[in-house]
Order: sequence, then structure tokens, then C-alpha cells
Amino acid sequence: MDAMEAAKTLAQSSGAIIAVSGTVDIITYGHQVVGAHNGVPLMQKITATGCAVTALIAAFVAVDPLHALEATASALSIFGIAGEMGMDMANGPASLRMHFIDSLYNLDQASVSSRLKITSL
Repeated sequence: MDAMEAAKTLAQSSGAIIAVSGTVDIITYGHQVVGAHNGVPLMQKITATGCAVTALIAAFVAVDPLHALEATASALSIFGIAGEMGMDMANGPASLRMHFIDSLYNLDQASVSSRLKITSL
């Protein structure tokens, strides 16, 4: 079973939103599946990014619990956008960490709007 089918099955049996990170992050509640296409592979080399993005997802869902699928996809994409922006200035994982944090701090609506890549899968 591939990741998307496993996520859909788990979402349907648990009633939860399931997010699977990867080259394209998969987000589903079982019947609808969206993909968040932002981010850079080097982010997986930075300790605690998984924990940090989970906290961001929780914050987004807390603000809009009726649209948890969209909130989860938005949080993952925004986290990925900060990674893309940080990578524009980085030379490796240590400098990416620093530039990622600065990029996340300095995100603005124009940066998000111009880079956001969320699609139906």
C-alpha cells in the first residue's frame, strides 16, 4: 500500500486529518486528498523541524478547526515556503537552520501568495 492509500485508510478509520511529509506532503481526511508542494529536501537534515511543523499545524487548526484539512495544508506549505526562502541564502544544513528561522519570522503575505503550492491529489 502506498503512502496516500495508507493515509486515507488511517484517516477514515480514525476520523482524523492525516498528514504525511515527503517531496509532496499528503494531507487527507479520507475522502479528499491535497498535496503541499513547498519545501526543500535539506530541511529533513535539520533536527526538530518535524516537531516545529507539528506545532505550527496545531496553531493553524486551533484558529480554524472547521477547516482542519485546509489549515493543515496551509501550515505545511508556509513552513515549506520558509524553507525555500532560507535555502536561497544557505550553504548547508547549519546555515539553512538559521536562514529558515529568519525566513519564517519575516514571512509576509506577498511571499506566501507568490510561492504557495497546494493542489488536489
